[in-house]
Amino acid sequence: MTYSGSNYRGAASVPPSGGPQDARVAEAASGPTRRGLIGSAVGLVASLAAAGGGVALWTTTRNANENLDRPFDLEGIPEDGRPDKLNGAMNLLIIGSDARSDDQENARSDTSILMHVNEDGTEAYGISIPRDLYVYIPEFSDAEFYPEYTGAKDKFNSAYAWGGTPLTVMTVEELSGTRVDHVVEIDFPGLVKVVDALGGVEMDIEWADAPDYYDESGVTSIHEPYRFFPAGPNTLTGEEALDYVRQRYQWVRGDFARMQHQQELIKAIMDSATSSGVLTSQSTLRAFIESVSGAVKVDTEFNVVETGIGLIGLRSDDIEFVTTPNLGAGSSPVGSAVFYYEDEDNNVPNAEAAALWEAVREDRVGRWMDDQAEEEDSEEGE
Repeated sequence: MTYSGSNYRGAASVPPSGGPQDARVAEAASGPTRRGLIGSAVGLVASLAAAGGGVALWTTTRNANENLDRPFDLEGIPEDGRPDKLNGAMNLLIIGSDARSDDQENARSDTSILMHVNEDGTEAYGISIPRDLYVYIPEFSDAEFYPEYTGAKDKFNSAYAWGGTPLTVMTVEELSGTRVDHVVEIDFPGLVKVVDALGGVEMDIEWADAPDYYDESGVTSIHEPYRFFPAGPNTLTGEEALDYVRQRYQWVRGDFARMQHQQELIKAIMDSATSSGVLTSQSTLRAFIESVSGAVKVDTEFNVVETGIGLIGLRSDDIEFVTTPNLGAGSSPVGSAVFYYEDEDNNVPNAEAAALWEAVREDRVGRWMDDQAEEEDSEEGE
């Protein structure tokens, strides 16, 4: 049986150990790191478009689009083997990175979401890819950091460690058979600034249920300054939101709980960005636009304003999330990992994942989600 979304209750995924990716993440063992970062790409572009009501704000938005950092040239990825684009739907890869401008080589990425927006621009589906998913990472001689490790199976986030965004795109396309149209990467200080520009976000805090951290009143961060988050609705600052979505050990679901909280943060940012208070205050909205433009990196062809105009009616309730269907966690040749392939020898994905990616390619994810819900209801009724 496969597991997907937040319903997974299997063994928690654990930090990487063993395997060549350790050369890049060894410093994580020395203490808390800025992990679990999130990029609300669809929410950000929709909010940018909503700023178009005034000439001054439209100019700010247009300038922000023109001045975005665009280091990712997807046209530079070898075309041989890339999936064909079958329709007008958009597949946007969101990457959360803790990269610093002066230390790109030691960057890590523990957040990857493929956001599929249907051809009509009326629905969006976020597919979280577990950082520890044990997958094939394509051979890539131009991998910036460790080309000698490519063409092998490892944990998914090793793709970013070895070859940055280009190899991550190649790995997503390899495991899904789906064309990635655009990339948005957001880093640690960027997330904090975006949330603070909105005046905070409201999140429903999940209390800790893991045996060593069990606390029905809330959850305590394992990172300094060891914040306590009371269970239930909380308004969080940027630093607090980042801290909360970094946590994973406090829940039985481990990294799957963290992915769910990251998904919830995307919706919280969208709700805050599209609230009346933000959209009616030019100073707040301008600060938000400027914080977004300074927080993200995108590919060379991504027109944020044009995309945002097409998605201006999209709200958080229009987005559904799922975690890449998998076979649960266990021991792998590179340590504890989350298994993806039904047939490891031939890299055959599990049946549920194969069905999801086919739905993405054919732009019928909504029907796939409905079928999943009906199947779950049927199983609960037995």
